[in-house]
Amino acid sequence: MTAKRIFLALAAASLALVVWLTWKPASFPTHTAQAETSAHKPAPPIAAGSSQRPDFTKTSPQRAWFLALKQRADAGDPASQRLLAQAYERCMVVNQNAGNPNVEQYEEQIQRRIQSAETEEEATLLGHLLQHVLQECAAVEGGAPIDWEDMRLLYAQAAQGGDLPARVTETLFNLQQPLGEVQAAALLEDVLASNDPAAMFALGAAIGETRGMQVAEPYTPLAEGWLAGRAWQVAACRMGFDCGPESPPARSLCVHQGWCYEGTFEQATRRRLGTDAEREPLDRQVEAILRAMPPAAA
Repeated sequence: MTAKRIFLALAAASLALVVWLTWKPASFPTHTAQAETSAHKPAPPIAAGSSQRPDFTKTSPQRAWFLALKQRADAGDPASQRLLAQAYERCMVVNQNAGNPNVEQYEEQIQRRIQSAETEEEATLLGHLLQHVLQECAAVEGGAPIDWEDMRLLYAQAAQGGDLPARVTETLFNLQQPLGEVQAAALLEDVLASNDPAAMFALGAAIGETRGMQVAEPYTPLAEGWLAGRAWQVAACRMGFDCGPESPPARSLCVHQGWCYEGTFEQATRRRLGTDAEREPLDRQVEAILRAMPPAAA
């Protein structure tokens, strides 16, 4: 097993069963945005203590979404290849452990949080979250185990086809060919020039995994420090990435980090920083990123 695969496997394991953050780009073609819509519509909630299970039939909206997405990916559409890779990544652990105690423990954990929710609104939200992940992952390859290399190949194909968010992900997680400072600066410049909020969010997610990134001037301040990744994500939200209270990023904060019922992705981030003094560095870095974008984009 290569060093890259070991690193990514450990990262996936550390996320347990909650790695299902979805990127919903505002700047991609209409057919791509529509492909994601049915997969992210709120599912009927699972009530506290309920043993309700998702509808796993082949006629479910999630199954139709997956089959349409896979058909476009197989036809060579780079954005669809990246979206399919992300679906595989979100559901890899769930599908490979279907029927195992880990999945049951995940569901039981959410159920306990539903039962202890202070309001009916909070309980309903958590029910939607649980139902969403179970339904989506049952639709992805019919709930069958997902091959790691299939996911990586899709990311690589999307990147080679010109999908910038996929190229960002592939480049920054390629441990066998780590970026030099000049190469990293060139990547940041491409992201800034693209006016693609999805690429900005992908860059923030990747930087966040490494706690900053070494980048040559003039982009050094945009990627250094422990808040750099979050700053790129917040900047993406301000550029039009879907970061609302029920968006995939906000849902991920709730499921993965327990930051629930805290508004938009940016509002949740700012609340968790605590004081104005702690928020100030984030604001400065976000503003610096937006100022660095071409005038037409910003």
